[in-house]
Amino acid sequence: MTDSTPTAGPSRRAVLVGAAAVAALAGTRSLLPGGAAHAAGTTPAPPFATVRSQWLATLIGDVDLADPVVARYVTDLAAAAKPLWDSLDTGAGRTFLWADLDSSSTSALQTTAIGRIRTLALALKTPGSALTGDTALAADLVSALDWFLAHKYGGGVGRYDNWWDFQIGIPLALNDVCLLLHDQLTATQVGTAMTAIRKYAPDPRVTAEMTSTGANRNWACSIAIIRGALSEDAAVIADAKNAYVPVFDYTTSGDGFYPDGGFVQHEYYAYTGSYGFSLLQYLTYSMLAVRGTEWAFTASRLQRVVDWVEENFRPWIHAGAFMDMTRGRALSRFYQTDHRLGHLTVATLVQLADVLPAADGTALRSVCKGWIAADTTQPYFDHDDIPIEQVRIPSVVRGRALVADESVQTGSESTRSVVATSMARAVHRRSGFALGIAMDSTTIKPYETANDENLQGWYTGEGATYLYLPDKPGHWANQYWPTADKYRIPGTTVQVKPLALGAGRGSTNTWTGGVVQDDVSAVGMGLSFGKQTLRARKSWFGFGDVVLHLGAGITSSDGVHVETIVEQRNTGPDGQTVPVVDGRATLTTTSSTATTLTPRWVHVPGTGGYVFPAGTSVRALREDRTGRWTDMDHRGTYEDDTAYTRRFVTFWLDHGVDPTNASYSWLQLPGATQAQVSAAAVSDDVAVLANTASLQAARQASTGVTALNAWASGTAAIGGVRIDRTGCVVVRRDDDGMAVSVSDPTGKLTGTVTVTIDGSAGTVLETDPGVSVTTGSQSTVVRVDVTGSAGRTATARFAPA
Repeated sequence: MTDSTPTAGPSRRAVLVGAAAVAALAGTRSLLPGGAAHAAGTTPAPPFATVRSQWLATLIGDVDLADPVVARYVTDLAAAAKPLWDSLDTGAGRTFLWADLDSSSTSALQTTAIGRIRTLALALKTPGSALTGDTALAADLVSALDWFLAHKYGGGVGRYDNWWDFQIGIPLALNDVCLLLHDQLTATQVGTAMTAIRKYAPDPRVTAEMTSTGANRNWACSIAIIRGALSEDAAVIADAKNAYVPVFDYTTSGDGFYPDGGFVQHEYYAYTGSYGFSLLQYLTYSMLAVRGTEWAFTASRLQRVVDWVEENFRPWIHAGAFMDMTRGRALSRFYQTDHRLGHLTVATLVQLADVLPAADGTALRSVCKGWIAADTTQPYFDHDDIPIEQVRIPSVVRGRALVADESVQTGSESTRSVVATSMARAVHRRSGFALGIAMDSTTIKPYETANDENLQGWYTGEGATYLYLPDKPGHWANQYWPTADKYRIPGTTVQVKPLALGAGRGSTNTWTGGVVQDDVSAVGMGLSFGKQTLRARKSWFGFGDVVLHLGAGITSSDGVHVETIVEQRNTGPDGQTVPVVDGRATLTTTSSTATTLTPRWVHVPGTGGYVFPAGTSVRALREDRTGRWTDMDHRGTYEDDTAYTRRFVTFWLDHGVDPTNASYSWLQLPGATQAQVSAAAVSDDVAVLANTASLQAARQASTGVTALNAWASGTAAIGGVRIDRTGCVVVRRDDDGMAVSVSDPTGKLTGTVTVTIDGSAGTVLETDPGVSVTTGSQSTVVRVDVTGSAGRTATARFAPA
């Protein structure tokens, strides 16, 4: 089963619908005439009209043309819509609506066609647009809709190509069109449209003859709610509300939200920043549409969504950018950058705040205001790189009001680190940066290539690190993916050999996860495959503002070089960034030939620094790279085939051909100054205690933290800490007492994992469920029942001894 992002014509600036309709900005507080807001003593609108009006308020609303930002959006919407009207075939004998969409075999083009009608309807109905109220446009749109329903959707047209377009993409846009043109359509015309939707998507519980899950079910439920409102059929709305029930349940396998902060779609992929977002977006629209009616969502459902925002969304957004490592194949779409998806999320959350209890709504607005302020890479109100057709103008109005509202505090960036074993993702967060780690296992695949997208995503989820800084002009969003060397994604250990587009190597790894304790994170991933011999153990220990990278047991016998990538930083077009190595500027010119260095430390201005053990041989390259989005996206519709060039600074370690038990170690200081990096190079604050295929461990003296990843069962002891089985441990001992955190990254162990710490501990202050403690004068023993733990961290805390 696959689904697709709706597509449009071949021009880069052509109108995107589908992805535009499925992931567009939304929101306004005011209701349109006929909505649920009424003066005292008047008769409330019928519930169907209320639902229609409240959904319509997410599409159009009050527009203050005195605000130059809002006025620019309205003007640009009309300017984008006018060429669509000009190119619309209105002839009586037409065989298509737009010549570039003349197809009866590619379903995505039909999603695009109805999406273009939707864009024109938005321009027709948005107050202040140059096309507002144009009677000729209204007539042409009604005629186009009639033709579409007679020839492309409904009637005798059978479903073909991708089911997603017929059951989700087209109905989402078609519902919006019927709401926007409601005053121009007869009851018969609306009924024809609803009959067509019912034909292809009669039951939100089922998509493509399969049980719908996650975002797909959510879309289907939203479609049914509006279909019921337009058909004035209460049973359809009630059925949709019932079908929503599984969406709210946390899951332990397959698609949906997980209690550890993960979201999975298509069973094997981390997808919070794509399908997860779309689920949140259309669930928010549904909640807004039915509020104040008999179909309103209960308080417990609202609370669950609040929990999702804090636990499943906020960890993966930094400075307004939704981390690429959570966006699946969407990272290969030129029109959906991390910041673009961050903007969409903010717009959705500001709307969601209106449905929530007052305190929750205020807190959420504060977080959103913080993200708007923090995004200097692609400012929230700037759509220069985003087609205006994808922007819902009410969200601009809403955002402007939020920024101007002095009663709402500007929220600060989250500093809470998270390990989401469910989707094999982790993030170590501090006030100035977020370092994401994308991993794979036998249950979470490294990347998805459905619909000929993301064909070069080979290493994007195999121990890849994603550093997010509040930078400008940006890194990931600044044409990184078309121009970067996809064989040298930071953090990865790879064989140096060409791979076929969309190739997989069949991960056999069963050890992926870690522990978070306050500002310390310990994360590990095994590297093993069914289709190549490369094996490795990889660990990341985040000690506050520094992250220690360890690799061990790096072994291969396929006759090729093996590399570990330290960094591949995008410095922009003609980037002037010059690395400083041991105090000297180096790589001052660009070259296609790598240089070999033996640095003690390296500082990359605007990025941070790296500290290596003495004698480490590092390969370095400062080069200009050129590539196209179409190199990795072969859908052939709505594409950007522009050749972009960006300058990169890349460092990697060459382990040679067929290494045996090779290893690596370096310290990363994200966002650090040159002085901070040079000071770290002569400090012994962070010490590597072990770096082997069976045990990786480190200690930070200043904080009294010891962290270890034990890769095999058997008593492993280091730094005064002993674990009897495979697992991950963080022990902190300081003036405030002691804390011991443990997890089973395999998620498969049963029974107890026992950790023994040398020395006595004070009184037990608190323990998580499943944790028992034995204290003595010589040692402290912490036992954790990991049965069914799904990789969760369990902690015991002690008073000072």
